[in-house]
Amino acid sequence: MMKLSDRKWKEFKLEDIFTIRSGVRLEKKNLIKGNLPFITAISLNNGISDFVSNNNSSEDSNILGVNYDGSVVENFYHPYKAIFSDSVKRLKLKNVKGNKYIYLFLKAVIYKQKNKYQYGYKFNSGRMKKQFILLPVIHNQPDYEFMEEYIKENYFRLKSVIKDKRKNEINDYRSLSEVDWKAFKLIDIFDSIKRGKRLTKNKQVDGNIPYISSTSNNNGLDNFISNNNNVRLFDNCLTLANSGSVGETFYHPYKFVASDHVTHLKKNNLNKYTYLFVANMIKRIGNKYSFNREINDFRIKREQIILPTLNDQPDYEFLEQYIKRRENEILDRI
Repeated sequence: MMKLSDRKWKEFKLEDIFTIRSGVRLEKKNLIKGNLPFITAISLNNGISDFVSNNNSSEDSNILGVNYDGSVVENFYHPYKAIFSDSVKRLKLKNVKGNKYIYLFLKAVIYKQKNKYQYGYKFNSGRMKKQFILLPVIHNQPDYEFMEEYIKENYFRLKSVIKDKRKNEINDYRSLSEVDWKAFKLIDIFDSIKRGKRLTKNKQVDGNIPYISSTSNNNGLDNFISNNNNVRLFDNCLTLANSGSVGETFYHPYKFVASDHVTHLKKNNLNKYTYLFVANMIKRIGNKYSFNREINDFRIKREQIILPTLNDQPDYEFLEQYIKRRENEILDRI
């Protein structure tokens, strides 16, 4: 097994490794629907916010798109042709023809700079060019062959693990349009709704317990800590972001500490599949809120979501079967 610790590492400026080009501003009112991915400074869907037929000088492929605005420093690999907004920089390797595996290695290295930047301190062209990153080296130059082989090894090992997973048994093949739906208040669905507790950065002690906050990335994971006193521990539940990435909802099968920026939602008889269905429905309410209009405790009690029903109650069996079918479809594509 290849190890990062077996390699020598060296700092390089991004401008020494990449050609850095800007995107082009394309306002929403000028978008023309089509099939070409339009990349903006978001943290989801590989940065794709729409599909358009517009053409401009930002059209590119086989590059990294790095957000200097919006979800700052978030970056994605784009093997396909796409056009890029002016809030995304296009990074293409200078001295080697990059491929999926090399770019995925570099993506992870660049992402490590995220803590340095934010909406008020953007990852603009000047800062990006001068930003140092650590890379494995051979003969004092980036070891692109190692980067490629390292990602390949991990990629194919993970792929084999996923392929070995047994497919779910399905006995309900109804579509979403073939079931009845009804609105339910969150307080009527969940047995426990409780806010996390504030734990400032300077009081966090490094450890192995996931610390969940209101980020939209990494399942809400903000840190790993060992704090046990004056914290709120939960497990096998959802978290709803009250502020920050308002409305983001994640399922956590493991024990974790919740920050005061998220609310835990728990129902005792739900499993992974039913929680995942419900989480997707809760995320939809996030569109009503923003950084300046949080989902506070009072608003949570009033919020409703719609769910498939059976005898006027949530049809949790259908929810489970539906998500299991989606999981089987993913396994079929691997």
